[in-house]
Amino acid sequence: MPLLGLVAVIVGLIVAWNNQSTDFGFFAYAPLSDTVFVGDNGSFVSKGTQLGLAVTGAGLLVLAFCAGLAIGRRQVRR
Repeated sequence: MPLLGLVAVIVGLIVAWNNQSTDFGFFAYAPLSDTVFVGDNGSFVSKGTQLGLAVTGAGLLVLAFCAGLAIGRRQVRR
């Protein structure tokens, strides 16, 4: 089970790293068109990066669960 969490973290980081192509800019003047800019849900992070970070977070949760389970199962020697 820890291997699954580790794989999820690695794959999530690779996906998040490879999808950093969100372009945005700032203009100090009003554009000369009548169209209104509507952003992508108010975030500057692409959907692929969001997916990669979500998979990374899920993998970290699996690793934390496995670590807690391993610590809880240790037997105390007397």
